[in-house]
Amino acid sequence: MPLLELIILQVGLSERLVNKMLRKKFNRSGIAIDFGASKISISEIVKGKFKKNLTKITKIDKKNKNYIYQIIENIDNVKTIKPKKIGIAITGRVDKFGNWYPVNKSNLGNFKIPLKKIIEKKYNTPTKIMNDATAAALGETIFGKGCNHKRVGYITISTGIGVGIILNKKPFISENGLAGHIGFTTSTLGKMKCGSGRIGTFESIASGKAMSEIARLKGHKNVTAKEIFQQNQKKIKWAKEIIEISAKSISELCSNLKATFDLDIIILGGSIGMANGYSELVKKNLKKEPKLFHVNLVKSSLGTRAAKLGILI
Repeated sequence: MPLLELIILQVGLSERLVNKMLRKKFNRSGIAIDFGASKISISEIVKGKFKKNLTKITKIDKKNKNYIYQIIENIDNVKTIKPKKIGIAITGRVDKFGNWYPVNKSNLGNFKIPLKKIIEKKYNTPTKIMNDATAAALGETIFGKGCNHKRVGYITISTGIGVGIILNKKPFISENGLAGHIGFTTSTLGKMKCGSGRIGTFESIASGKAMSEIARLKGHKNVTAKEIFQQNQKKIKWAKEIIEISAKSISELCSNLKATFDLDIIILGGSIGMANGYSELVKKNLKKEPKLFHVNLVKSSLGTRAAKLGILI
């Protein structure tokens, strides 16, 4: 049984004990950053122990593109010693040179930033840049629920939708970093245009941003995905409908991934993917797909740590 699955099964384990168990398998040191469209989470890790952690809201600035300064500021705020390695798991596209580009330009803007070059020069430290979903998939494959499988998929559902694919313990990536952005393929349920420029994508119907937009079209303005789930708990009909559409489209995405990669397992992560009852709803819809396209679907055992663990491997 995977190490972190044991942790999940034993309710009430302290943070200290979780760290101790992780260190037995993950004896790495460095600064690990998970940079998303909604928040930036950063940790200083010493010999497998998460020593210092910081989470901040991502400041969106499409004109000045100050994201690099946010990353540097957060590194400086958590590091207590010179890091041996810096790993940045980031939303969007990362090419083989470590250049970073958004795919959904409506979230962060349209730019190219030589992120690896900038960070390595600033700290004189080896730096690894990887798409956040791919990093999380790698973390789950080595340390979590994917560790006993050859073909692992990871879907993160939060502000946007990201997909990471691991085949025989190696990330499925391409030179320009586009591989894995399957959230920008189209769903039979989709009709709206998303920030990638495509119409009817999974991201335009199932993501947190899409759920808020669908709520707006139903007459409920300025409602967040979190608030939609809260309304659903109160058995509010319109909230239930939005969540059901999201879950149904993700089940369709799971079957597409099964057909494309013949995955052994798909792991759901992200704030929506980890939300109470969401994975069960996806499973329910997945059963309606032809049996050939069914796949083992589980909730992440590493949660917000998945990408940080994966990026320092």
